Amino acid sequence: MFLEVPDVAALLAASAPPSSRCVGLEVRGETAAGENYGSTFLMLNAHFEDKQGNKSTVPAVCKRLPPTEYLRDTFNVDVSFPKEVDFYRYVVPAMEELQRDLRIPEAERFQSFPKMLGARIGSRDDAVVDDDAILVLEDLGSQGYRCGSRGNGMDVEQCRVAVTELARFHALGIALRSRRPAVFSGDAVQKACVFYMHNKREESDKLYLRFAENSLDMVLEHVPEVRSLVDEATLRKAMKTLKNDSLPAGPFTTILHEDFWVNNMMFAYDKQGKPDRLKMVDFQLTRIGPASSDLVFFLYSSADSDALSQVDTLLREYHAELVRYARLHGVDTSDMDWDAFQRDLATTVPVEFSHLFVMISIIRANQAVEKSDSHSDAVFSSKLGMSEAAKTRYVELLSHWVQRGWM
Repeated sequence: MFLEVPDVAALLAASAPPSSRCVGLEVRGETAAGENYGSTFLMLNAHFEDKQGNKSTVPAVCKRLPPTEYLRDTFNVDVSFPKEVDFYRYVVPAMEELQRDLRIPEAERFQSFPKMLGARIGSRDDAVVDDDAILVLEDLGSQGYRCGSRGNGMDVEQCRVAVTELARFHALGIALRSRRPAVFSGDAVQKACVFYMHNKREESDKLYLRFAENSLDMVLEHVPEVRSLVDEATLRKAMKTLKNDSLPAGPFTTILHEDFWVNNMMFAYDKQGKPDRLKMVDFQLTRIGPASSDLVFFLYSSADSDALSQVDTLLREYHAELVRYARLHGVDTSDMDWDAFQRDLATTVPVEFSHLFVMISIIRANQAVEKSDSHSDAVFSSKLGMSEAAKTRYVELLSHWVQRGWM
């Protein structure tokens, strides 16, 4: 089956082989339910033909709008879809140009972004998001990359690769803010990093609080042992903490992925089967904020139990690489020591707690919800249920928070 895409040659003109044009996008399949609720994700073969009639094929993937109005509204696709396209169009090139200008050695260049082959926000000159919206990327799966385990979580070797690449990504954002302030504060970068519900803030806050309350009710019902760790009144108060986008910039302020969990990264492995490379995907929710926000969410949503027991080591490794990589780009890191990082961490922990409470049951669900079945909060939550893996992680989350004095 070929995907119906208006003017497909123009869509992929910038990435076509020399003297060739795209003649069609053949669908190879769709990702399984639960892999990405914010979009429809298709695996493709992009077919090209040159003037002599020679044909070639490039494996690709594409993202399109999710199928139901509920999901389109929940992810506010009128903002989130253009945000991701703008990230690939403007933020990635700005970071690459910065590294070239600073003559960062090739071996130290950041290589964790997939290549964009083409994108279109809608049918009318990218002015309005509509059903023709499409983002085409290189197929990482054909290059040996694959995701970690949602149910079990990521092992410590995967986590070490992930925190290293996350530290470099954050350090690049800090370097862009420090070394290219006009670019960082310019319209292109800020548009790609605006809060995805900025035009519906009040509605978004109410929706988030409802999700958080529903998540807590479900945990209290299915994981009663949490009551022995933290009393219900404290938990209900914690669920009311919202993200504050107006916080003053600090030394760790950077560009955040904001959805950095196991499904939004892919690993490649060396000959011994150990993870040695990573690609980040899904930049719909990027924003400006404190670096530790991504880190806390990643570790407590995606690390397996063994890796989570080594969280102090992983935090240290992240911080060391963040400082090293920022310094490599000429950033003054005198205000980025471990104590300063601990203070940054303290500001994000309360916010990420409610974020994690909402997401753990989704990330660790036994049964994924088909996108076509997603029509309301109630239907979505009832179909997900509460897996044993999710129950275990809620207990681990609360135990860690209590032990560290975060609650």
